[in-house]
Amino acid sequence: MHRLVYFSVPGRAEASRIALSLSGIEWEDVEVNGEEFSKMKKEGTLPWGMLPILQTSKGTIAESSAILRYAGKIAGLIPDDSFQAAKADEFIDGMGPIARAMDTTFGIQDDNERIRLRKQLFEPDGAATKALKLYDKKIKDSKSGWAADTDEMSIADLKLFTELFAFFSGNYDGIEKSMLMDYKNLLNYHHKVANEERIKNHYRGITSEDIRWTFLPNAFE
Repeated sequence: MHRLVYFSVPGRAEASRIALSLSGIEWEDVEVNGEEFSKMKKEGTLPWGMLPILQTSKGTIAESSAILRYAGKIAGLIPDDSFQAAKADEFIDGMGPIARAMDTTFGIQDDNERIRLRKQLFEPDGAATKALKLYDKKIKDSKSGWAADTDEMSIADLKLFTELFAFFSGNYDGIEKSMLMDYKNLLNYHHKVANEERIKNHYRGITSEDIRWTFLPNAFE
């Protein structure tokens, strides 16, 4: 039995949730709240003091990218070709800046200040705008249409799809769906991934009222 432990939101565990679901192995999705997270930190059960973690029969794996690579290998979402596998890893590692930029806003208690700083990220010279432009170009340049230009969908796609589009779910105040509308290549990419049969089946039953509505086909149309 594998146990993936994270908060109830998609966040940095969603890509691994998909990979585990597609892997065919038995696993449990364990959702915790802030109080339970604090308790785990105090008890020393988090190898790096953060979530997500994946508990296995051999021990605990921490760090979202490591978990994704582990689950992705079992699910057959890491290319056999070593170059393509490295390009998928490259894409995953390259996605750091936008997440780090968002991280700076999470601890701000003042609503107006938090919203102001988040909107600032999406201004012409903002960190989020630069990242979106880069992702949009990479999708445009991809011959296969997949994030890392792999022959098939890879773990890079699970990470880009879940982490990027989740920003526009309404869960992050100050960030709106309209901020994505100018990035046509990313919107086409969303259509491609959301309509991939395994992804569509994974989110079957999710409605437009759910926090995961951004992962549904036609979510941004």
